[in-house]
Amino acid sequence: MIKVQVFGSGSAGNGYLIDDGQSQLILETGVPFKRVQQMVGHDFARVAGILVTHEHRDHCKYIKSFIDGTTADIYATAGTIDAMYQDDVLKLKILNKYRFKSVNYRQTYIIGTWRVTPFETKHDVAEPCGFLIDNTAGDRLVFITDSYYVKYTFPKVTHMMIEANYADDIIESKLSSDKFSQQLKTRIKGSHFDLANTIEFVQKNRGKHLQEIYLIHLSDSNSNAQQFKQAIQQVSGVPVYIA
Repeated sequence: MIKVQVFGSGSAGNGYLIDDGQSQLILETGVPFKRVQQMVGHDFARVAGILVTHEHRDHCKYIKSFIDGTTADIYATAGTIDAMYQDDVLKLKILNKYRFKSVNYRQTYIIGTWRVTPFETKHDVAEPCGFLIDNTAGDRLVFITDSYYVKYTFPKVTHMMIEANYADDIIESKLSSDKFSQQLKTRIKGSHFDLANTIEFVQKNRGKHLQEIYLIHLSDSNSNAQQFKQAIQQVSGVPVYIA
């Protein structure tokens, strides 16, 4: 059984931990390391690796603190690693890259008790990815954030952590009342899952093995958590949690 711990989710910062009882993975480093330390009781002994999907700061802003404060390697695509190193705010230029492990789409990597397979996502960054994550107990988790489209289906998924960033009717309502710019609307629609995409993904990937769903990266102003939860529970038939 996979246990999910949420450090933060949304534009203010993203970070999660998954635990199969043997080893752990940290997903994203966009939440202050001191907060994460407190939430895990200053215990990183079972963290086998840290996964980063892309270089936007709400997903990697505190990566240097995670490098300094843990012994875990960082796994990301080569494009993401290079982009993070080019970001002066992240202060990675002073570090050797030996703790960074470049991963390729559709190749599987053994990290602790996990088998991690990156796959393509669609976002306005260098080389973004999602992760299909299996453990030795037979659990399978799919992690998707910051993507307007995913072309794959995944059999025998037990856990989903999937973006539900906005609802189209909320954005349209704000645009019509001049509270939302056309430019920002275009950018969000070209870079994030909306509720309709999330529902479609769940419908295509649900099966008898599915146990639970975490909805992540909800927009503070363009989503409705209760509405989203009810909609996904209705189509999935499993417990749904809002990160």
